[in-house]
Amino acid sequence: MLLGQKGKSADRCKLPGHPRRLTHMPSVWQDVRYAARGLRKQPAFALLAILALALGIGSATTMFSVIQAVLIDPYPMYAHIDRLVQVEIRDPAKPRQGGRGYFQVPEFLEYQAQVQSFEDVIGGGSEDVLYTTADGTEQFDGGLMTPNNFEFMGVRAALGRTFTAEDARPGAPPVFVMNHKMWAGRFGSDPSLIGKTFVLNGVATTLIGVMPQRFFKLGADLYKPVVLDRADPVQSRQFFRLQARLKPGVTLAQAEAEVSVIAQRVAKLHPDNYPKGFQAKVLRWADSIVGQFKTTLYTLAAAVSLLLLIACSNVANMLLARAAAREKEMAVRASLGASRARLVRQLLVESLLLATLGAALGCVFAHFGLKVIVAAIPEGLIPREAVIQLNLPVLFFSLAVAVLTAVVFGLVPALQAARTDLVEPLRDSGKGTSGGFRRRRLSNALVVAEVALSLVLLAGAGLLMRSFLNLTTADLGLDPEHVLFSRVPLPKGRYDTREGKQQFFDALLARVKALPGVVAVSAASTLPPYGGFNGEIEVTGTTHDDKWRSISQLVSEGYFATLRLKLLHGRLLSGDDVAQARRVAVVNRTFVEKYLGTAEPLGRSVRFKLLETVQPGAIENAVFEIVGVVADARNRGLLEAPDPEAFLPYTVTGAFQRALLVRTAGPPAAMAETVRREVWNVDRGVAVTMTGPVTDYLRRFSYAEPRLGLVILGVFAGLGMILVAIGVYSVIAYTVARQTHEIGIRMALGAERAHVLRMVLAMGSRLVGLGLAIGLVASLAATRVLSSQLMGVAPHDPLTLAAVIGLMAIAGAAACLFPARRATRVDPMIALRYE
Repeated sequence: MLLGQKGKSADRCKLPGHPRRLTHMPSVWQDVRYAARGLRKQPAFALLAILALALGIGSATTMFSVIQAVLIDPYPMYAHIDRLVQVEIRDPAKPRQGGRGYFQVPEFLEYQAQVQSFEDVIGGGSEDVLYTTADGTEQFDGGLMTPNNFEFMGVRAALGRTFTAEDARPGAPPVFVMNHKMWAGRFGSDPSLIGKTFVLNGVATTLIGVMPQRFFKLGADLYKPVVLDRADPVQSRQFFRLQARLKPGVTLAQAEAEVSVIAQRVAKLHPDNYPKGFQAKVLRWADSIVGQFKTTLYTLAAAVSLLLLIACSNVANMLLARAAAREKEMAVRASLGASRARLVRQLLVESLLLATLGAALGCVFAHFGLKVIVAAIPEGLIPREAVIQLNLPVLFFSLAVAVLTAVVFGLVPALQAARTDLVEPLRDSGKGTSGGFRRRRLSNALVVAEVALSLVLLAGAGLLMRSFLNLTTADLGLDPEHVLFSRVPLPKGRYDTREGKQQFFDALLARVKALPGVVAVSAASTLPPYGGFNGEIEVTGTTHDDKWRSISQLVSEGYFATLRLKLLHGRLLSGDDVAQARRVAVVNRTFVEKYLGTAEPLGRSVRFKLLETVQPGAIENAVFEIVGVVADARNRGLLEAPDPEAFLPYTVTGAFQRALLVRTAGPPAAMAETVRREVWNVDRGVAVTMTGPVTDYLRRFSYAEPRLGLVILGVFAGLGMILVAIGVYSVIAYTVARQTHEIGIRMALGAERAHVLRMVLAMGSRLVGLGLAIGLVASLAATRVLSSQLMGVAPHDPLTLAAVIGLMAIAGAAACLFPARRATRVDPMIALRYE
């Protein structure tokens, strides 16, 4: 049906059996067919518009998939997830370190008994589980659970059963539940394992169940029931995560207010666990795990919104240019009786068709983009239960975005094209000045908006790049290259004393040191540069009101050579110090500056109060003499300045776990299996875990998250700049094409080609310059949200802003240059004859 055939349409509406509401569907379908024919006639326009929309919608779909899986619905298998919370204690002086979500058993029981906002409370802890086979000893990540955990979360076992209260009572037969991943990966999904006995940590323990695939509570391989008992001297010093379910009707704010009051009382009973001015927080489960990455996700969501707006502006500009070329067509249709609403609907159907095709291609882009993002997300950054994929809610989101973008980029061009002035389009016969300037103002405004939005994206990406470079090139104070780290969890009951640990590590260190390619080797208590055990100290001869605390490392004499720590004063630990368990200490510069000032540090005595109470292996009167001072090395991660730190002989106590650090001449990863064999040569009942180069752990724990944000935002910024360049090029090229007659007249009257070149370049430069000015102001406001994600660079860093402005200016100039050069090749005679 032709758009002008109003009579036939009206007559059909009056026929019996053809209600008016039913005549719209064939008409809309005809609009779709007509739009498809029109796009087929202009494949270059259609392809470019669909590609631009696919990039914008695909990027938005990708980010929504991540946010939906990580923040909106990460735990679909858990009951009452909207009411599940976790309690954390935070130190306002150290906001980057997050909060403490684990509580010693007496603390835990106080909160459990006193908080009335909680309907139920569960506890979860961790322990090393050693499983010995004929091939050696394996270490599994064990989860210690209060027996109500599974009932609390509403999750049943995929095979067998979960815990009951009877399983945790004293004297009950030891049982455990296995994670599905471990059951499938380590034991080949063998269903006959249910009811079998495994020797775990030297105790015969029966497997009673296997959990569903998406159950990863505590990140454990297997789970054991436990009853929390403050009277147990060993268990009372263990830490358990406190998670709860809010009572119906209780808000997060109400629960946090109550917990804050109770925390003040608990802090008086356990002052060592609460920093000065602490804050008690009640967080949603997902928020407690995602932490700072939530800010990164929201930042990327804002960035992808800007990219989508750039894509919409780009396509709107293309539609404006297309609408100008269809002025006569629209005028003819209107003169034949088509209403303005009918014409607008036809054009909006074209826009919707473009957006739908763009969304379909965007979902393809999102499918592959998600594979890349999922592979790049470091383990532990998001809930393990979260599955990031294209699902029904995501596809509905993509469809909604398609409809929205169709309205955003299609409505104004449609209204412009369907204007009621019929005389001038029919009278205007060429590409002269009349048609050339008609839509320039709106088109130019869209280009300016694109440039401004793209500059905001580039500024954010530039700041993250500067921050990431600062992070990766920061002076750690130690040399992590060619250093292998291996955690060595020792069996309970056999190496609990300092003598037992010393005997094992004396033999192991001697064997590893004798290996070809080993430069230095040391025992250690933690992975550098991520701290040690933190406790209260007293320095003899000083008085102070506040509590002094220090990080402590239990090391052997080779620690300083292995990490290449620089000696500033005194001496390092010697072999005799370690062998004879002398009470001597080496401290870092920050320790001296903070606690001793300008006084001579050598010979001063320091009491480490934690060593007097820790079990097993507490020592009496834990006073150590300072014998040396080393340069600061990072010990709280890479983003925080070093805390005071002391290095003590590992032989002074049997408390805490031990690890091995090996400096190698070649690639450290090649030494991993050799080190494992040497451990088993000393004792086959000892496992080796977390074996890998220290640089790999730096990449995983410190570099992976900022790199992920940088790469994604950088891709968005790059796509935005490409779309801007296309937009600037299309507008200038369209303007040149519409003004061919005018340019021909100018050149016929004596204008030089250089003058025409400058005229066109000036036209584009004004648009780009105005966009850069607006974008600079917007960037100064927008980049503030990145301040918590930056290291060593200010949100308003002038060098970064100058660099991205220069980059955008170059891209804009290049986009203007090609149509400008085309304008200089206009033949005046042909241009005048064309009119």
